[in-house]
Amino acid sequence: MIKKIFFSEIESTNDYAVKNIEHIEDKTVIIADLQTKGRGRNGRSWHSEKNNLFASLVLKPKCSFCDMQRLNTIVHYTAVILSRVFKKKYGLSTQIKWPNDILVLGKKIAGILTENVIKGESFQGIIIGTGVNLNMDEDSLKKISQTAISLNMLTGRETDRDEFLDFFLEEFFLQYDDFLKKGFLLIKENYKMLSMVLGKKVRAVLPDKEYCGIAKDIDDKGQLILDCYNKEEAINIGDIIC
Repeated sequence: MIKKIFFSEIESTNDYAVKNIEHIEDKTVIIADLQTKGRGRNGRSWHSEKNNLFASLVLKPKCSFCDMQRLNTIVHYTAVILSRVFKKKYGLSTQIKWPNDILVLGKKIAGILTENVIKGESFQGIIIGTGVNLNMDEDSLKKISQTAISLNMLTGRETDRDEFLDFFLEEFFLQYDDFLKKGFLLIKENYKMLSMVLGKKVRAVLPDKEYCGIAKDIDDKGQLILDCYNKEEAINIGDIIC
């Protein structure tokens, strides 16, 4: 049973989940009409306006060290699930920009931010923050730092946020238990088919270095494999610039 917590306004659904995770039940989703300090990966701000989706799903699976390694690719799993929602419900083809951005026609429509919460040596849970541009106009999209698009522009009609969220949650939990057992291998081929970077020359910007090369493959751990002038580099964190 999925529990929902609604806010008309909040600083960040992910921040709320992190601060209150001890008191939040497994499989609880936190939803806000408006975020005032929404954020994406690497501390970037996430532009948040009403009538779009800002939600954080709290999961508390029982994890060993090996389980944690598989769980770290839940961002890839979520990206595949979001892509299925766009295809099955709205007839839209998407691409994934490794590891966490969903694009339509080369423009960003959704992003994912996952956070493990660990206190001392105890794993408290994982939070999956999902932001989707459901109902935006051209002026609103111009406020976003990268080229973006909104679902209503693609379908020609307003999107019902709660309907989108319910469909996403239904799809997410269809294979969630299998994902906990198999990790990235469960969705590896689907993820690779949806990838927009494979075969392209890219720049990987890491916190302390950069790599340039051809995106050659995605391995069993969800890492992006770059062919950097005949030397392979496995990228597990960073921004990919095409």
